[in-house]
Amino acid sequence: MAFTWAARGSRWAAASAVALALWASAAPTLVYPVYAAQWHLTTAVTTTVFAAYPVALIATLLLLGGLAESVGNRGAILAGLGVLGLGALTFLLAPNLALLLVGRALMGVGVGLGLGPATSVIAASGPDEGRDRTGAVTAGASAVGLITALLVGGATVQFTANPLHAGYGVLLAGVVVAVVAAWYLPRPARRAPARWRPRPLAAPRHRLPFVAGALGVSAAYALGAIFLGIGAQFARDTVRSDDAFVNGVVLALSAAAIGVTALLAGRLRASTAVRLGAGAALAAQGLMLVAGTTHSMPLLIAYSLVGGAGYSLLFSGGVTLVTRSASPAHRAATTSSAYLVAYLVQAVVAVSVGRLATGLGLQVALAAGSATVAALALAAVLTARGRTVVPDAVRPAAVTPAAPSTPTDSPSYHLMRASS
Repeated sequence: MAFTWAARGSRWAAASAVALALWASAAPTLVYPVYAAQWHLTTAVTTTVFAAYPVALIATLLLLGGLAESVGNRGAILAGLGVLGLGALTFLLAPNLALLLVGRALMGVGVGLGLGPATSVIAASGPDEGRDRTGAVTAGASAVGLITALLVGGATVQFTANPLHAGYGVLLAGVVVAVVAAWYLPRPARRAPARWRPRPLAAPRHRLPFVAGALGVSAAYALGAIFLGIGAQFARDTVRSDDAFVNGVVLALSAAAIGVTALLAGRLRASTAVRLGAGAALAAQGLMLVAGTTHSMPLLIAYSLVGGAGYSLLFSGGVTLVTRSASPAHRAATTSSAYLVAYLVQAVVAVSVGRLATGLGLQVALAAGSATVAALALAAVLTARGRTVVPDAVRPAAVTPAAPSTPTDSPSYHLMRASS
């Protein structure tokens, strides 16, 4: 089809949904220290709130991953944005911890419902000829969403009279705009609705590239759990930066580095990207440890940039290895298996680091989290050194019931998709 104005509008509408999903996922990051101070919450509690997001997203992928096949991409995007709006409204009105957990879970459900279909619309609305820009558009929208979340969060915490809630009002307004745009997406042709059913997870017959890729993705997710789970608290309490807006800018630099690196990493072999990403991730965690010891903001900035690049390389290389390990017919279920493992790793790391920070201090928790990232990254590198090229005919082996129907349901995947 020709790249008409209607197709261009669909692409922009879907890109706005991607950006809103990533904005929602990072919206509470700069507010966690305020909750801790005003509601007297420990780091263990705030990281539990963070972990509610991947847990809810996992459940959504398992139970509702195939919703778009029944209601169409437009319907799934609107459903996802609607649940995101409920999550933002819950945070906006939340008077206690229980509603924070509810709001965070709603955001995970919303992202799980809408992000994959939004990327499918971006892919379908592109021109038939020329270079496929789906990855670049999705990566750009995702980076914009993360950067907006961190800058808006920092500004509303630092400069408004209601730091606990003001940022979610801005997010809710953004959701309304995205819903209006998504409403005008093309409706699916009338046909008998597909019956929804859970889909089996799968692992490929040739497991080595799958394992290497899953380890790379898990290392990236563990790095992200530390960064978004305790990054703002670390900047305030350990680096001793009391300006929430400055802290938001520093964290936003990492999101920018993720997006830029994702666009550049497509030139690399997957195993090379994993090796470079592992080295960058280890260097970043070392910078963070030294930044905490010396209370150095320049080192924290360096950590943000290097860590973002490491995350991007680990994820892009890992996703490529996983998708290449399966035949096209089974790629969705195979990739979903890797994502679910990685989300479980992220939730466990977030909660564990939070408990260690509460009992033994942020530096000890950071050292333990860094060791976990190092172990996962090293395991990915060592596994990727094996035979990672597999025959075209790869048959998956079912391992457990219920899975998402698309490998693009992960928010982190969308940020990294350009490089795979």
